Amino acid sequence: MEMYTNSADRKVYLDLPVIANQGTMEVTVYDGGTLVHTASAVLYDDGRYSINLPFKLVQTDRQLQVHWLFKYTEDGSVEEYSQYQEVNIVTPILPLSEVKQIIEDTDDERAMVVEKAVRYIIQAHTGQFFGKFIGKRRVSGSGENNLRLPSRLISLTSINDGLYLNQLLSIRGNGWYLVGKQRGVPTIRGDAYGWHENPYTTDVPIYAPGRGSRTLFLEHCEYAIDGTWGWNSVPAAVQEAAKLLINDYACGDSNYRDRFLTSMTAADWRIQFHEGAFSNTGNVRANQLLSEFVLRRGWVVI
Repeated sequence: MEMYTNSADRKVYLDLPVIANQGTMEVTVYDGGTLVHTASAVLYDDGRYSINLPFKLVQTDRQLQVHWLFKYTEDGSVEEYSQYQEVNIVTPILPLSEVKQIIEDTDDERAMVVEKAVRYIIQAHTGQFFGKFIGKRRVSGSGENNLRLPSRLISLTSINDGLYLNQLLSIRGNGWYLVGKQRGVPTIRGDAYGWHENPYTTDVPIYAPGRGSRTLFLEHCEYAIDGTWGWNSVPAAVQEAAKLLINDYACGDSNYRDRFLTSMTAADWRIQFHEGAFSNTGNVRANQLLSEFVLRRGWVVI
């Protein structure tokens, strides 16, 4: 299931045809295998169990695992039920209040369905997400001084729990690359900075510039990058593109594209779509607004 960041409704539900034996219900919440919460109260109403997640767990995008564990009695035998349920905390591409302004006379449930569909379209088109995640992501080195990242990096906390100092690295390429600062003898002496201050004059003994590898990120070596990822807020251009796509849903013309209908003909009129209506987001203005956010992973910025 999905739950919005900073949501007031933070209930997680589990529908079951059995009732837990008294005092056996245990519900715990994990984040990447780490226990982050133990439910103090589990509610039951007409075949549905529920717990309420604390606000601290829904402030940023993350994937939680809720473990339901209890004993129940069936045919005179005591059985154990154990189930993990994934709960994705996500940032909406557009607030529900704005979705409901575009689609009149709709409720929260319908607005969430439309927002989710549009968010997935934009993520598939751009190749990135627009929420904010705090934690570690792992990536393999390529034997170069730049490291291509799996997501956009806002700020760096540590690499491999402090293996490298932040002073040696720069976030470049609008957050998609980590680049090692210059190492070795520069063309212009005044450009020297990075690993040591005046490295070839203060070290004892003085060593040749060619000594040691200049490669910062070793090939096939895994690096655990700890930091803040994504976006602090959804960019305005992305939100404007979302409004256009939501308006398409409101007008109903997306139904034709969803069914691959290229033309409709009646006795006195005909509607035919351009082939571009079936590529990218299906809306040319939305494509233009999102163009600067579409990932093209074949280039490197250093």
